[in-house]
Amino acid sequence: MTSHNKHVVSILLLTLCCIQPLHGQILQGAWVDQSQAAIEQHRKTDVTVIVLDQADRAVQNATVRLVQQRHDFALGLALPTDRMPPDKARTKPVLRCVNMIALDRYTNWAQAMELPLAVQAKRLTAWTEALEPTQINFGPVISADPAKNHDRLSLLKPAELRDAVLARIDLAAIYDPQPDHYDLYADLLDQDMIERKLGQGMLPRMFDRAGSRRPEASFGVRARHAISLQNGRDLANTIQKLEVRQVPFDHVTVEQSFREPIQPNALRRMLDEYIAPLPVAVSLADIEVGGPTPVAAAIKLETLLRLVFAQPNISGITFSGLTDDDVVEDHAALLDDDGKPTPAGEVLDAMFNVLWRSDERGTTDERGNVNARVFTGWYQVSAKLPDGTEIQSRAYIPEDDRAKLIVLQVTAAEAK
Repeated sequence: MTSHNKHVVSILLLTLCCIQPLHGQILQGAWVDQSQAAIEQHRKTDVTVIVLDQADRAVQNATVRLVQQRHDFALGLALPTDRMPPDKARTKPVLRCVNMIALDRYTNWAQAMELPLAVQAKRLTAWTEALEPTQINFGPVISADPAKNHDRLSLLKPAELRDAVLARIDLAAIYDPQPDHYDLYADLLDQDMIERKLGQGMLPRMFDRAGSRRPEASFGVRARHAISLQNGRDLANTIQKLEVRQVPFDHVTVEQSFREPIQPNALRRMLDEYIAPLPVAVSLADIEVGGPTPVAAAIKLETLLRLVFAQPNISGITFSGLTDDDVVEDHAALLDDDGKPTPAGEVLDAMFNVLWRSDERGTTDERGNVNARVFTGWYQVSAKLPDGTEIQSRAYIPEDDRAKLIVLQVTAAEAK
């Protein structure tokens, strides 16, 4: 089976969507080749499709196709609170790549939303139904930085503070829609309010409380600006301390803005040295990739995406917003005011909807088998038998060590 579209299409699309050409500034070189090789190794997996007839006999010369619908890698969006989603959002460039939504703007404890709760709920429901996410992230629950919590939280006496923190965790656990991921303790590199006021034993208690309320969910910690040499060291040391103290976190989230140019080799070394060794999966959140021009921002975003997607310990990336109203950095928006992709949006869409998306075809052998190597995620799988019978199914192909086997068998409903 041949692989689908291994050419670097993002720069071509970027050139078409920009008024100014790139003048040969195409991402290439050893680091690009190395990153792509790592992506092929870590983000893809082998799968076998078996086609059988109603009598359990292998069907030879059946045409099989696997079309990827969603990535296993989380491509997230912090949902806006000030507008409804566009019509047919799941089919639109950029938005069709989104498979995870972050509720940070809806669940922010520090800022009282001016929007009535009923309006917030209506908009959140509309976005959730439009994007049909496979993951929902609550965002930060409790912050180590007093300024990020409720105004009076840091003024409470120890017993009152303990009860308020646990009550906040209980409320987060019953939020509707129910999230899959929570950053239970945030800003842990900046402050230490909880430990300073309640002692080291409070953090394990917080995680135990959260796990008892939502045992099926993921609870982790969040840090800001940890993608740097000094902060990377601090993050690694902090995570090690949490492990020693038996804090049961299961992921790490890093907030990051990229104002300066990205040096590919330096960033890759940093990721290899401080992110890869962390004992749990890492995701990037509140991401903004700006630049002095739209093209510069787009090239910087492609650099980041290549390096992040090549790092197997990074499970996802969440963007802080879609339009200029949602972001701070210049030219970091993914959509313009008319809802069309910006140069950065074109890059994101081309990378994950074309370059790093599997659409595989093949013909079954005498055992009824077709083998393929595909990106992990959700698939539409179909087979057309020599007699014209067609079978369609859906499958999730995960990133793990289990054998990936999909059986397509003719039922009475499809039999000719």
